[in-house]
Order: sequence, then structure tokens, then C-alpha cells
Amino acid sequence: MARLLAESFAALAAELPESHERVSARLAGRAVAIRVDGERFVVEADGGAPQVRAAGADEEVAAAVRVATSRRAILDVLDARRSLAEAVLADEVEVVGALERLVEAREALLAYVHGAVRCPSFPALLERFRRLAP
Repeated sequence: MARLLAESFAALAAELPESHERVSARLAGRAVAIRVDGERFVVEADGGAPQVRAAGADEEVAAAVRVATSRRAILDVLDARRSLAEAVLADEVEVVGALERLVEAREALLAYVHGAVRCPSFPALLERFRRLAP
């Protein structure tokens, strides 16, 4: 999962640099700890492009924003079976952080999605993600 996300950032940088810059700017100086089906990683953009790396439990706790979900929940949102808000309310996506950091993370996510839908490489990345889902 982390590797696929890193590849998506690289594709966004190569194919839609303006979108990549928007994502980077919204993540600047903020660590987002993500747990998907037990895989733990951190996304951060300290002074540049978003970087994805494996993370331990201590880094997860120290992150400005923490997200925990499953591949299935992500696909349910991507395939419009439920909204992100519905997934959060159903405890399928857990997001923790100070309100200001959550708003910034949401803005980064929106910038990422706006770029993703326009990025030529993303359909193939999404197909690879689908093959990961249980």
C-alpha cells in the first residue's frame, strides 16, 4: 500500500506537476500517519515532495494526523458505495488530530484527488490497488 501511494505521488509529479505542488504545499511540515489493514506508514512533505515511509507505533502517535482504515473502505469510497463522511461515521475510517491539522489534511486529500482524476497513470494504479483489496 505504501509503495503504491509513493508511486502515485511520483506519477502526479511527472504528469501534473501543478497538482503535485498543491498536495506538497498542503502537507508541508505535517506528518500524516496512515494504517491500512495493519500496514503502517507515514506521509510527510518537509520542504519538498511528499515522501512515504514505513512507520512504527511511536511515529504514529506523534503524527499531526492519524488515519486508520481498510482497503475495502477505501474502495467503497472510491466506488461511491458510501461517502467519506459515511465511512467515518461508520467507524470504517478513523481520523484523529487537532481540528486545524484535520482541515489541512482534508485539503491535501482534496488536492490529491483532484490531481488523481486527471492523471493518466492513475487508472492503472487504481487497478493495482483493487488487486490488493481483500
